[in-house]
Amino acid sequence: MAVVKWDPFRDLLSIQDRMNKLFEQTLSRSRVEEGIAASTWAPAVDIYETPETIVMKAELPGLTREDIEIQIRDNTLTLKGERRFAKDVQEEGAFQRSFTLPATVQQENIRAVFRDGVLELTLPKAEEAQPKKIAIEVR
Repeated sequence: MAVVKWDPFRDLLSIQDRMNKLFEQTLSRSRVEEGIAASTWAPAVDIYETPETIVMKAELPGLTREDIEIQIRDNTLTLKGERRFAKDVQEEGAFQRSFTLPATVQQENIRAVFRDGVLELTLPKAEEAQPKKIAIEVR
């Protein structure tokens, strides 16, 4: 049986994603009910972890690098963007997804690569502090 280190932030990311979707759905429905066309959408984001990094992959077909904005503020990473009208794309309009980063992420070393409609963010983890051995003196 493999031992996996428990990360409380993993559950928080999942809860925050579900809450964001709930709010987006509620706001979209209220706009439609008011007669205003709702054009919000939320791109799919896969998150997985390796021993050295956390990797986030956002599916953003139809967007260019210039359509995407990535911000970090107070341990929150936010993806923003806007997909303009296209015949072959059903969902269009602005989107925003936010993710709370664990304290172990080295924010200054995050890399973002956009290729073939997929934005890949690599978030390196800080090296874990090693326990310090303290010598005991005999008197």
